Amino acid sequence: MTARSRWLVLLAVCGAGLGVLRNQHTLTWLSLTVLFWVFAEWLLFYTRLWFELPQLQIERSVNGRSESSGYLWAGRKVSVVTKTSSRRGSIGPLLMVRDCLPENFIITSGNYERELLTRTNTATFSYEAKIGGAGRATLPGFRITIQDPQGFFATERFVPVEQTFRVLPAYADINESNAIVKRINSLPQHGIHRLQRAGMGSELLELREYVPGDPPKSIAWKVSARRDTLMTRQYESEVPVRVHLFVDGSISTRVGGFGRRLLDQMLYVAGTVARSSASVGDPVGAVLFDERGRTRVAPSGGERGFYRLLEALSDFAVNPVPPQQRLSPGLVNAAMRLAGERHPELLDSRINQVPFTFFPLAPWKRKALYQRTLLAGVLAELYGLSPVQLLELAHDDSMLARSAQQFLVDAGVSWMEPLLQTRSRGFHDGMATMELFSKAISESVAMARDNEVYVVMANLLECATNISQVMPAVKMALARHHRVVFVCPTPTFRRPNGGLKPTATSEADASNAATKLTAEDLMARAEDLRTKELATRLQRALRRVGASVTLSGEEDAIRLVLAETNLARSGRVSFAGIR
Repeated sequence: MTARSRWLVLLAVCGAGLGVLRNQHTLTWLSLTVLFWVFAEWLLFYTRLWFELPQLQIERSVNGRSESSGYLWAGRKVSVVTKTSSRRGSIGPLLMVRDCLPENFIITSGNYERELLTRTNTATFSYEAKIGGAGRATLPGFRITIQDPQGFFATERFVPVEQTFRVLPAYADINESNAIVKRINSLPQHGIHRLQRAGMGSELLELREYVPGDPPKSIAWKVSARRDTLMTRQYESEVPVRVHLFVDGSISTRVGGFGRRLLDQMLYVAGTVARSSASVGDPVGAVLFDERGRTRVAPSGGERGFYRLLEALSDFAVNPVPPQQRLSPGLVNAAMRLAGERHPELLDSRINQVPFTFFPLAPWKRKALYQRTLLAGVLAELYGLSPVQLLELAHDDSMLARSAQQFLVDAGVSWMEPLLQTRSRGFHDGMATMELFSKAISESVAMARDNEVYVVMANLLECATNISQVMPAVKMALARHHRVVFVCPTPTFRRPNGGLKPTATSEADASNAATKLTAEDLMARAEDLRTKELATRLQRALRRVGASVTLSGEEDAIRLVLAETNLARSGRVSFAGIR
């Protein structure tokens, strides 16, 4: 019953009462007629609700497919078409059908809801959306709103039409990344004969002039003495270059919206490097680690190995339940909004009854207690809790906060406020992250073979002060002649120029410019200076031991990794012209 209907019923009851008291038959009959009319509309509305709503049929096709599961790509657009019909032949009027979208779906065009003002046989609406980040995306169903023509009664229902998609990480096609020297591995495909190509095998292929960066052991000294110029021996390629990707999935890399996380940047780099290596036949593996442990993906080549790696990265990108947070009004409100959108029937007072109590006396505290108890009933029904657990959930703050976080994460909500409060990362967090890095690299080096490239993608700026904890593992990998590349994605920040001193032509202008600086500007500049100092310290420490490092998001990191991979293929120790 809407507010319009309540006011109309209240006026009709008052009119009927006044008519009886003052013996005015016309007013009494008119008021009773209005009440009878509202009652008849109520009967028609609920008859329509009971008979028409179960007959609704809703079909959704994503990219032309209506299966309950499938694959999508991050960063790409998807086309969604929804068709609504009824077994009784017609639907409407005053029917609203809206598709409930996860946070990972970003609408680019079209409309994801349709309002039917007249009766029709079928209703179709379509829209296009862009996938924000890798992981998992679930389209749970549709929210149906039914209303009578006069606007006296309205109800909302949720029709489950669930479709779950595994979102693979995006990657870039790097056409110019194919190896110039090595074109075939020692294990070619069936039907392909072994060709003579330049590499670091045991059979001599040719002699060429020395290029700065070639290993000294490959110099042909006798031939160089006869020709009075340095010559380099070129061998056949026998050993494939194995690329190992180390992807950090700690808390700091998952904070933020989908497509804007540090993890999304690292997955883009990992997918591009894997695509480039797979195109030339090199096997690619991965080590995925976070606070939950480590997952190892064995190196494999070909298209099958590439897509298996993408599936592992997609599963790794799914956000788990965040660390335990305290119960806050924002967390309760977010869970209540989601429950009202996807489970409106569980918020009905006839189903989810809240017991009456005199305490607390303050109205705002009573409202907070009412919402909390109502949310506890919804969560207990969804997760199948017993009555005893329901009472514990309604009165235990930590248990309710944990269940609300689980509810939001299952619905595809990203790690942002109020799901995850901002917390400072201290010394002990950096130590734990560095220990994860060190163990992952050490175990991979222990199982490694020759001619491997280690690509470590992690949020190193957060724990740059503890970089010494991972140095022994890096030195061990470099001592075994592996190439180590560190990719540290950083959030967008402004480069500080000259500190906080404003540029002005006079002292008056300088004082005016200084007074215009707000506290937010000062904090942003201080954060820029701190980040620049940490980046300089990190680069200096890693380059001192011989590792390559880049502090960039995507393109520069991809170029550096592909350049190091090409060096490993050619057998040289540095780029041309660099000692």
